[in-house]
Amino acid sequence: MVMIVAIGIYVARFNKKTSDYFKGGGHIPWQLSMVSLFISGFSAFMFVGASGITYKNAGGAILLFSLALPSYLLGYYVFAVRWRRTRLDTPLQFLTRRFSRETTYFYTLLAVVPNTLVLGIMIYTLCIFTSTALGISEQVYDLGFMTIKGFELSILVTGGVIVIYTTLGGLWAVMVTDGIQFLIVLLVTLIITPLSYHYIGDGSIIDGLKRLATDTPEGYFGINLEGKPFLFWPIYFIYIIFGYNVNWHIAQRYYSVADERDTRKMALWCAGLSLVLPMLWIFPIFTTPIIFPEIATLWPSLANPEEAAFVSLALAVLPHGMLGLLTAAIFAATMSSTDTLFNWLGAVITKDVYVPISTSIKGVAPTEKTQRWFGKASVGCLGAFSIFVALNIKQFGGAFDVYMKAESLYKITLFIPVFFGLLFTKTPWWSAIASVSAGVIGVLIVGIAASIQTADSISAMNILFADINVTWFGFDITRYEMNALVGIFASGGVFLASAFFNKREGAFKERIESFETDLKTPAHSDPDTKIGSEGIIAYRMLGYLSIGIGVVLFLVTIPTLNRGGWLNSVAGLILSLIHI
Repeated sequence: MVMIVAIGIYVARFNKKTSDYFKGGGHIPWQLSMVSLFISGFSAFMFVGASGITYKNAGGAILLFSLALPSYLLGYYVFAVRWRRTRLDTPLQFLTRRFSRETTYFYTLLAVVPNTLVLGIMIYTLCIFTSTALGISEQVYDLGFMTIKGFELSILVTGGVIVIYTTLGGLWAVMVTDGIQFLIVLLVTLIITPLSYHYIGDGSIIDGLKRLATDTPEGYFGINLEGKPFLFWPIYFIYIIFGYNVNWHIAQRYYSVADERDTRKMALWCAGLSLVLPMLWIFPIFTTPIIFPEIATLWPSLANPEEAAFVSLALAVLPHGMLGLLTAAIFAATMSSTDTLFNWLGAVITKDVYVPISTSIKGVAPTEKTQRWFGKASVGCLGAFSIFVALNIKQFGGAFDVYMKAESLYKITLFIPVFFGLLFTKTPWWSAIASVSAGVIGVLIVGIAASIQTADSISAMNILFADINVTWFGFDITRYEMNALVGIFASGGVFLASAFFNKREGAFKERIESFETDLKTPAHSDPDTKIGSEGIIAYRMLGYLSIGIGVVLFLVTIPTLNRGGWLNSVAGLILSLIHI
């Protein structure tokens, strides 16, 4: 935590302008942006929600977490270059260029709330893992003015750290911390995978693999997910397509590099990593049904005890130093997702709302310094609200289900106009507003119906997260699938139908034609341009941070030698060599 906050303080010097704070000045090295693009798609969800899925069914988990591959390939062929050619400074600036300023205001009102809910869920999920791993979940602490459980205290501390370094450092802080987080997560999973099979094989990895083939529950490798209807699979794939191509943080990574050719490299590398690394991360969890067949007895206080499968495995096979590093890795993985959301939400509120409104009122744009301070204040307020959400979310089910419900509230509805609007420019300026309005009304009706069905009071949280179970035309449908279907048919239908009313005139005609011209014009950097000093410093920081973590692991080797502490030295050596 100290290291991460220090990064935010150090790289704050890079942010001389708001474009530096929100897009790294447009010259983020593509390798760093690629790592950030990839790791920002993961969080504690991979080690909590995903471990719960994998504990129940390995075959379904393999299919579920390999769907990013075709999504990134779609980015390689279609979306990566297009995003770079839009020449944006903030993600929602796309809406102004493609549709209208009113569309940007409309989206801001609708996008901030659901994304802040997702931030809260990410922090909540992270603290399930960290508070459980550290043994403080049920501890009660007296803070003088109040008493609080360890789980809630971990939410306050963790959320506070994320907000501080993101507020201080901007996108450069996000990029640097994403890089070190990627290294930590990769290192831990490289070590825990052979250890888990060594453990169930009584000292032999080969025997452990044989046990995997003979001792896992019947049907464990079948392609299904317990409690999920058939329609879950195609709906989830649609969400993945949207999430890895037109989500705002994806756009931010693509337009923050200097050359459009670099975006294709980013997409292709992410496609390869998304095929290999998620499999590496869930492969150790295949051993958990063998080691912990009655996992509910280990974690009786958890609503979904199978979500503690990965932390249970870590407690069983890792020495204390590596267990600490694993906790840091989970913390790091979640930070890479939350800091990304904080940064682009702050960019939207500042550049797409505050600046134009302030300019129209005062007749002059706010100074760069004022914009930077407003952006930082926005990130701080968003962080406070997301912490509040995290403290109040646990009554709505397991981490995977709550996360899926939150995403289903908005992703299809909000991103259909973005997805098609980037490919098809023959709709009027109001098409996105009409499309999203139809979807929002539909999702709201579904939420009210779900709240009534559960016989609970019709409160805001029930409307957002209460489940629903119906059968249409022989298909079982839950809240997740229902929200998606409403988004697809309501939002998609209205958007495409608006093409029949397309009319270009006035400012919209000038704006959309300029946008179309940019989409046809390659965005290449000057061939003589060298990597900026900020990029060199960022790479150097990654090296020094790797050495620093390696030194810590060396220091904890000796007192843990009687508990497999030699692994700490191995991990420390690998991290130190990465610097070279």
